[in-house]
Amino acid sequence: MTLKTTVGAFAQGWAVRYAAGLIGAAVITATATSASAATFDCVMDPSLTVKLGSPVSSILSDVLVDRGDRVKKGQPIAQIESSVEQAAVAINKVRASSDSEIEAKQALLNEKSGVYKRKSDLLAKNVASAQDVDTAQAEFNVATQDLALAKLNREMAQLELARSQALLDQRTIRSPIDGIVTQRALGPGEFVRPEANIVTIAKVDPLFVEAYLPVRYYGKIKVGDGAAVRPNQPIGGSYNAVVSIVDEVFDAASGTFGVRLNLPNPDYHLPGGQRCHVDFNVPDMTDSDAETTESSRR
Repeated sequence: MTLKTTVGAFAQGWAVRYAAGLIGAAVITATATSASAATFDCVMDPSLTVKLGSPVSSILSDVLVDRGDRVKKGQPIAQIESSVEQAAVAINKVRASSDSEIEAKQALLNEKSGVYKRKSDLLAKNVASAQDVDTAQAEFNVATQDLALAKLNREMAQLELARSQALLDQRTIRSPIDGIVTQRALGPGEFVRPEANIVTIAKVDPLFVEAYLPVRYYGKIKVGDGAAVRPNQPIGGSYNAVVSIVDEVFDAASGTFGVRLNLPNPDYHLPGGQRCHVDFNVPDMTDSDAETTESSRR
């Protein structure tokens, strides 16, 4: 074997050992990285589910949405039969906008005021009697009260209009949240009672990610901590969420405590009710690790 052959063999062997060392280091690094995050099963639920009903018992004249529709807060969802309420609003609107009674009472007051003034002037000149002045003053006072009563009647008419408008507004069922219609229970022409629900709406922005962790992780997860949520297939992907609730009461039967995370979902890309995994940036622990940590604290 020549010197050149010997050097080549040495160099080749060194390269193989170096590559093996790199692979081993990469494996160790990957293991350390995976060990730095604890993973748990979770479920992505709607942050709020609302079952819309009716405040009154009546007939549904129309349901304006169906399952799967996206709705906005304040959007009309259903209409209850309201012909009587619409007529009451129209009548009260005419009464509340009329100034005829006030104008008539004001004209009468002006006339009585003039009579009272003239009688007073005549009394000062000893032309009229005191009884005539007293009568004119009484009539002026009555006209003043009649005008005040007319103004009160108009205020009452305006309040009655507001009341009838409120009753009419009750006949339009509106969505209290932004969300998605998940169920329509009743349709046009059906009778609805206050205890029944017409549609169900789910708020999916944000989603609530619910997970249950072994009690050995208590104190490791805090409100405000970030985590990565990985929905199961076919959704997939990884999404950032923030811890919003850490239960302070354990479930003794399972030895777990609940954690809730807020997961933004502005484009409704993620569905509610999907199973997932959540990765917390804490070391994966066993019961023995927790006991060792507790012993070291003592």
